[in-house]
Amino acid sequence: MAYASVESLASDVRGAEALRFKASSGDPEALRAAAKQFESMFLGIVLKTMRETRFSAEDDPFANSSSLKLYQELLDQQWAQKMSAGRGLGFAEAMYAALSRNAAQPTSAADTTTPLAVSDTATASTPTANSAMSAETTSGTLDGRQTFVEALRPHAEKAAQTLGIPANFILAQAALETGWGKREIVAEDGGNSYNLFGIKAGPTWDGAVVEQVTTEYQQGLAVKKTQAFRVYSGYEAAFKDYAALLQRRYPQAAAAGAAADEFAAGLVAGGYATDPTYAVKVQRLIAQLA
Repeated sequence: MAYASVESLASDVRGAEALRFKASSGDPEALRAAAKQFESMFLGIVLKTMRETRFSAEDDPFANSSSLKLYQELLDQQWAQKMSAGRGLGFAEAMYAALSRNAAQPTSAADTTTPLAVSDTATASTPTANSAMSAETTSGTLDGRQTFVEALRPHAEKAAQTLGIPANFILAQAALETGWGKREIVAEDGGNSYNLFGIKAGPTWDGAVVEQVTTEYQQGLAVKKTQAFRVYSGYEAAFKDYAALLQRRYPQAAAAGAAADEFAAGLVAGGYATDPTYAVKVQRLIAQLA
């Protein structure tokens, strides 16, 4: 798909908005175009600052003309577009390289280092700890994709039967939230919280909790917040609570059947995460597990 050229009109707001939406999906062409737009914006600020420094009301008798100010502003923006075309100053290429590295990763830094916050106000059940898990998986985090899937599949299949969706959908979401088990939430005592799905402790939760720094997205910007998350007695309890949560709060996802896109869309529609690319990431991991 062709994206708006940096040599297009600087005031093309609709094109910029479409570019922002496409860039959020990790499309390489859109990422490069977005990087070019950023360089153009930076140059526009530089030119505007230079012009304001050069002229004042005393130096220029026409400086107070609103028409002239508008013309100068548009001219600065257009010059910025021209200067960033082609190789530009190199800022765009550096940013594109950084964005490409992030887009190439199965999960973003926010996915692997901090949980994606999920709020819930209902009180969850607290069944007994799971005794079927091996010492390797109960004493710490699950390490490795194969280990992660094999250890959790029995629990995922039970939850899948309750929800009527494939177990791989559930495993994919758990993988996204924990970075394939490498970044599980640690409890206050240093043990495992077993919270694979980033479920927060609402006011009605009467179980153990742990505070964790999480990444929220507000108006497209990533913001770090400290949130309280639920601590479970084992993975079995975590999967039971997850199934109950989906039935109660995310009926669209729970009713998706075998449609991965509807499952992911249902999570986003219900506000499971604020990450604008959450649905894309879930579907990508489901495809990897297929």
